[in-house]
Amino acid sequence: MIIDSNLVKEPKISLIVTYYNLGKYIQDCILSILNQTYQNFEIIIVNDCSNEENSNILQNIYSEKVKIVNLDKNKGQLLSFLEGVKYASGEFICMIDADDILLPNYLKTLLYAHLNHNFALISCGCGEINHKNEVTSYRVNDFKDINYQEIENLFKESNAFEIRRVKEPFGLWSWNPSSSAMFRKSALDILEFFPDKSYWKTGADKVIFSFLHLVGGSANITSINYLYRHHSENNSQTTLTTGNKKFLSEGYVKKLIAWNKKLRLDTIKMFIKNREELIERYNKINYLKMFYTVVFCVNLKVCAKIIKTFAHKLIQL
Repeated sequence: MIIDSNLVKEPKISLIVTYYNLGKYIQDCILSILNQTYQNFEIIIVNDCSNEENSNILQNIYSEKVKIVNLDKNKGQLLSFLEGVKYASGEFICMIDADDILLPNYLKTLLYAHLNHNFALISCGCGEINHKNEVTSYRVNDFKDINYQEIENLFKESNAFEIRRVKEPFGLWSWNPSSSAMFRKSALDILEFFPDKSYWKTGADKVIFSFLHLVGGSANITSINYLYRHHSENNSQTTLTTGNKKFLSEGYVKKLIAWNKKLRLDTIKMFIKNREELIERYNKINYLKMFYTVVFCVNLKVCAKIIKTFAHKLIQL
């Protein structure tokens, strides 16, 4: 029996671009999406109450693939993204930062990875660029001894990549930033139970990636498919890079610590408060598995660093 090709459809992808006062970059971002080799997608730009000048820039973006959602007040990155999800019709979702640039095979490669491997979240490698669009470095998480792409090869079509499952405990960071990832929409449902979403005006990918990793597993691939932009308005704007070391500002380190504490505590509260609803959705065995994963997640490397720090202080005394 020959199946009619008209009965089988390509998966649709929804790209949700969270936007707040990044007018100098967003047109390059949207153009890079429109120029994808895989074309079954929609773009949902969520304007998080940008100032009037920046909001007007959005009116210059014309495409039948683009829908603009204007929020009446600033809600922050997590709530803006979830607002965009309400309008999404794709089975796969990407959260795109308005200052990043997608390389032409971004959608095709990540979709190929998803269809060949069962994960809720897959994150690709990235190139880092400055405000002048100059490539400054490559970043591929969790891989060693790989052959990085030459600059001229970044725009060539290829489905060749290595994939590695993320095995880190809940709440740690093992991926590239927001724009690196494609999600299965079905895995995002658990976020409706997460409390205090308004707290996450920045760092939304910390919450989203952690939960998708918890409910459906995650992986990294070596393929470099987008360009992450460093500029003065980044969340980690005072990050300095010297050789292979990155020096975070004291304020940003404190923010990371606060995020880790709040994510863990709020998640435990969520599981306790919504026990019956979560059991009904995921069944009791899976509920308990996720709950105990959060409660007992421990990173031995972090523990070792804490012990060394205390030991150093004792020696000084």
